Amino acid sequence: MELDLLLKKKSKKQGLSAPSEEKKESKEESKTEVQEEQKSKLNSEQRLALHALQKQLQSLKLKEWLLISGFIGGAALLRVPMQAVPSAEPLTFFAILAGWLFGRNKGFLTGASSLYLSNFLMFGGQGPWTPFQALGFGIAGWLGGLLRKKASYLEVITITIIGTLVFEIIMNAFTPLMIGTSVFIAFALALPFTIIHLVSNLIFALALPSAKKFIEKKGGFNEKDICVNILNKYGITNKLSWLKKFGRKEKLPG
Repeated sequence: MELDLLLKKKSKKQGLSAPSEEKKESKEESKTEVQEEQKSKLNSEQRLALHALQKQLQSLKLKEWLLISGFIGGAALLRVPMQAVPSAEPLTFFAILAGWLFGRNKGFLTGASSLYLSNFLMFGGQGPWTPFQALGFGIAGWLGGLLRKKASYLEVITITIIGTLVFEIIMNAFTPLMIGTSVFIAFALALPFTIIHLVSNLIFALALPSAKKFIEKKGGFNEKDICVNILNKYGITNKLSWLKKFGRKEKLPG
């Protein structure tokens, strides 16, 4: 009897889940049909306009990677003269800025890569501490990607404080493994340097909103969302293969 009841319950659950899956599939199919219908109604001028949007989006993505490369190189070079002030560094600034502008993953990449590159130029260089440093600055960049597009100064400062403290916790927790001391002593000895690190990063953080606004305006990155939204409306990806499909029906002018 118990076995029969279990089988009945299982069949009921399957019966309930099947219609929900069918509804999802039907919604996706209807959405695809609408997009295909919209595409089929496009004339050659409209298709050329969408093609231009795709090219613009590709251009903006290329600019992103060029700018990220500049962030990584610039942060690494600026860190060298700043080592005169213990714990002061520009990497957190560039990592958070990259994350805020281009997303969490690219923020993490900027923070970790700039640290790794700069260690070749720094006193002490690379060592067993490098992966932990890269992780700390990468997390700062990742946190930058959590900021809203029009985040307030308070939000920016909060993310900067969290990113700085996360880095300090990672490094101070790792220090006892290198020098054989206790964790409490490591954190106590690092306290003055942690304060310097926080203060310097907060000073840099005040320039983050202005820097973001300037880069978006000069680079035209505020156009990216517009391009993506219009292309998504027609179910068009960044690839240009969809033009070939329409080219069979009607040749584009020129």
